[in-house]
Amino acid sequence: MIDYHLHTARCCHARGTLEEYVAEAENKQLKEIGFADHFPLGLLEFEPRKQVTMTPEELPVYMDQVTGLKELPTAVSIKLGIEIDYLPGTEKKVENLLSKYEFDYVIGSIHFMGDWDFTHPMYADDYQYKDMDDIYNRYYELVGMVCKSGLFDIIGHIDVVKKFGYRPEGNLETKRLGIARTLRETGTCLELNTAGRDAPVGEFYPDREFLAMCCSEGVDITLGSDAHAPDQVGRYFTEAVDLLKETGYRELTVFDSRKKIKQRL
Repeated sequence: MIDYHLHTARCCHARGTLEEYVAEAENKQLKEIGFADHFPLGLLEFEPRKQVTMTPEELPVYMDQVTGLKELPTAVSIKLGIEIDYLPGTEKKVENLLSKYEFDYVIGSIHFMGDWDFTHPMYADDYQYKDMDDIYNRYYELVGMVCKSGLFDIIGHIDVVKKFGYRPEGNLETKRLGIARTLRETGTCLELNTAGRDAPVGEFYPDREFLAMCCSEGVDITLGSDAHAPDQVGRYFTEAVDLLKETGYRELTVFDSRKKIKQRL
């Protein structure tokens, strides 16, 4: 089993050493893990209201630390990933920056609409003053832009806009079907992210119906806990694997030097 979404204390909202994450992965008998900490927003010339990524100066240190772990004799294979915030208008900058680094995979995620970090608990009350249909329409528009940019191997927590339990009145099925087809057409891998179970919404990203839709459309899948502490590595993975099989998936996608490799569930 794999866990491709592990953070580090460098992002300012996680805890634990890299070695502790690896030890937990070994305890849970995972075959492969990937660190995918938040790419420095400073390199994208974006300053959030609260710091949620490493600094530009820390990026090479992070990469060296993860690469160093690869050289150690461990029972688990270790991959070097990164999670990059998608900010419209920064596509060329991201492309240029990625050309300078060698990652095994790149996760594209959406945490911001304008300067609003809609995934941060400090700003969750802002949902009360917004039109949910507008929020969801804008969010899924951004998801489509992530996929079509061609910059990212994986789309992170694809329906995280539901994190705090706010839902639109309108039906999302047509919009989500369009997203599933865009994922397939662009070759963007979907992540089953188990962190949502511990969020107010209380369910994985994506939910069963969205996951089944993506499987039916032939979208590749990978798996991540979005761990921000060592004890969260591989959280709810037994349930997640059962869900994947129930919705039709038989293979997971892993990455090496940004190349896809399929493995049986």
